[in-house]
Amino acid sequence: MKILLAVEDLRTGGAQTFVLRLAQALHKAGHAVHLYSHYAHHTNKDLVRQLAPDVPVIAFGGNKLADSALRKADGLRRRLGFVSSWREAKLIQHLRKTIEQLQPDVVNTHTIKADYAAAKALQGISIPLVITMHGCYELFLHKSNAPEVTPKGNYALQHAAGMVYLTDKNLEIFGQPDVRPLTNLPHAKIYNGFDGQFSAEKPSHTRQKLSIPADAFVAGMVARGIPEKGWQHAINSFLDLSEKFNKLHLVLVGDSEYLTELRAQYPHPRLHFMGFSRNPIDWVDLFDVGLLPSYFHAESLPNSIAEYLSCGKPVIASRIGEVPTMLKTEQGLAGVVLDQANWQLTNPMQLTEALRTYLREPALLRHHSQLAELAFEKFRMDRCVAAYVKMYQRS
Repeated sequence: MKILLAVEDLRTGGAQTFVLRLAQALHKAGHAVHLYSHYAHHTNKDLVRQLAPDVPVIAFGGNKLADSALRKADGLRRRLGFVSSWREAKLIQHLRKTIEQLQPDVVNTHTIKADYAAAKALQGISIPLVITMHGCYELFLHKSNAPEVTPKGNYALQHAAGMVYLTDKNLEIFGQPDVRPLTNLPHAKIYNGFDGQFSAEKPSHTRQKLSIPADAFVAGMVARGIPEKGWQHAINSFLDLSEKFNKLHLVLVGDSEYLTELRAQYPHPRLHFMGFSRNPIDWVDLFDVGLLPSYFHAESLPNSIAEYLSCGKPVIASRIGEVPTMLKTEQGLAGVVLDQANWQLTNPMQLTEALRTYLREPALLRHHSQLAELAFEKFRMDRCVAAYVKMYQRS
């Protein structure tokens, strides 16, 4: 098949990471794949090279000065009360020309603005649009300052030939008035696939490099560098336990001004801020347990949890999105689920107690490590690719 995958940008993020992995996996399976991005200058080139080295990328806004002028003009228009966007109109024209040149068998979009732009670009063109929902639809439902987003999302859904969702939470949009009923929209629940491979330079990602003893207990966290991912909760639990358990280390993998501030605030010899990593599983492999105490509204199917499980690491994570099902096996959970309500952890001490239990009960840690390997089976990329191709073919 000829497949065009479109996303708003190719910066670091869960949806973007998955789109790149899916593109490369589809390419390896013999399909002709192209990636389309709305922002030429919002691209993590290292991430693209790492995850989709063989897939051509087409991006709008290659002329940086012209694109900057368009964005400034749109900013002025918004301040004057205009909703329409000159940049968006030109982007849709560019995407339509791209589609006409490539003649793909299907267009698969990821993120709400990409869905809308593709739906508009495909007007009058008999190429099916398949939308993948990553959590942004239900997130925007709760944003009072983005009233135009839900109509745009609904427009895209009205013109979609198929829809993929990751979690039942993604279906919240279909409870809204005037949204296309799910009953007449072909849809399938498909978990993001993951086929992570260690980097060639992996030997540098070692406990020895961080002066961590071989017999230490390492808790680790990989996530986007925003507060809502629960970084502060992870640090608080580490500090609560660090004095009594002097073999406990915490490794944090992510990059942002917020994390830089936390690093300056907590200068502890066993608290390791590693910054951005092109391939986080290089670090995950040295963890004993992976953490994600998230209270992020758009959390659906966190990539970091699949990364933890792929390395056989138990997980301590919030009851949010699909997390409990991600950890589920026929023999029990591959970790511990933390209570979460109203976008806050109900009892942050649960994280501390879960870590304390693993520190005191190495047999439980080993058992949950075995369950982690079983839990990962549902995220194998070959399963994901087969399910996507099936959806493309039926749309």
